[in-house]
Amino acid sequence: MRETARFIRYVLTALALVLLLTGIRSAGEQDMPASVEAFEPLDEPRPSLSLADRTDHPALLDGAEDGAFRPEEALTWGELARAAAVLTDGLPTPASAMWLDAGGTEGAYRGAAGLSQAGAPLPEGEAFRPEAAVARGELAGLLDWLGQRMEGEEQVVVCAAAADVAQGAMVEIEEAADGAQAVTRREAAVVLERLAGREPESDRLYAAGLKPPDVSEDDWAWPFMADAVLAGDIPRRPPGIFRMYGWLYKADENGALVTDETDGVWAFGPDGRYTTGNARLDSQLAAALADSGANALTGRDALAAAYMYVKRNFEYKLTPGDETPEEVGSTGWEYKRALRFFRYGGGTCYGYAAAFGLMARALGENAQIVAAEINQFNGDHSFVVIPEDGVDRIYDVELEDARPERHQDLELFHILNFEIYDYWYTPDW
Repeated sequence: MRETARFIRYVLTALALVLLLTGIRSAGEQDMPASVEAFEPLDEPRPSLSLADRTDHPALLDGAEDGAFRPEEALTWGELARAAAVLTDGLPTPASAMWLDAGGTEGAYRGAAGLSQAGAPLPEGEAFRPEAAVARGELAGLLDWLGQRMEGEEQVVVCAAAADVAQGAMVEIEEAADGAQAVTRREAAVVLERLAGREPESDRLYAAGLKPPDVSEDDWAWPFMADAVLAGDIPRRPPGIFRMYGWLYKADENGALVTDETDGVWAFGPDGRYTTGNARLDSQLAAALADSGANALTGRDALAAAYMYVKRNFEYKLTPGDETPEEVGSTGWEYKRALRFFRYGGGTCYGYAAAFGLMARALGENAQIVAAEINQFNGDHSFVVIPEDGVDRIYDVELEDARPERHQDLELFHILNFEIYDYWYTPDW
């Protein structure tokens, strides 16, 4: 009889989840809905909970693509629901495939479903909205609810965290905290990290270049913020060039960021980022790479995305200062040519080569931007050369061009010299 009753209970629970998922999916199969009706709690005794053993080090808060943390923005209910489910063992876990992704919006609904079915105090009288801000009283209430369902030292720790949040102690608020006040992501990082039992290693986080760029080193809480968005252990980077948050960096033999150093075609500034020496040009290159889609790709695919971006978004034209060609074999002109190219939306072969070549360098490629000659015109020309396995590959985005009336049938991406044209340049730069 006991097994039969348990089976019936499981069937009823599954039916409730099916009905819930059917209602959600009716809003659209492809996109998660902006909100769903409040999840019905299970008609069972209150669950016995415990803090999870998070040895796999999941991310507790959302990180921005550019590495920024946004410390003063409000903690959202989506982030809180997902983090609470990650940190807590014993909450119901919806069985549908809809909830299998632990990150993003799906993870937020998964966490909210488990909390709500267990009877946790979520916002009352309205549908669950993952982008809604969490008030201080709401965070304290949820933590206290979780702690009351734990035992021993875990109950003391979680309930103490709830009291600290209610009093504003986590952010050193001198006066009594306002329960309606939105909890910032800064405070949420400290709370969640401590509940996870983490002690962020500031030296390793800093050496790995993981300090959020919008957080000061003078902020004692910055390691909590950096670690809260990190999934997995703090990386020990191998020596060499690597990309992170859409920027290029270099690690030394100890895995620490190299700063204020030049290495071949790359220069790394005081923050460790690859720099052209011009902040405006650095920003333009970063924006171009983001717009091109190259940041989500690697290798030749990333290069192709950057190449096609330059080809499709700029045009051949004479702009002020473009009238005179660069001296064959010269270098150092690529920065001013790139600035002019971005400013006017196009230029001559020198601008094309400078823009694509600097984007390639920012992708980690040893791109040589060449002032040389080509036999088609028996005259001056500029293009990009990238050595690959000891063989020079040529990228001539200007001569290929994007306009139908100019070389529409040419493909001059990743070609060998003399394959189509004879390029005359000095191989030892």
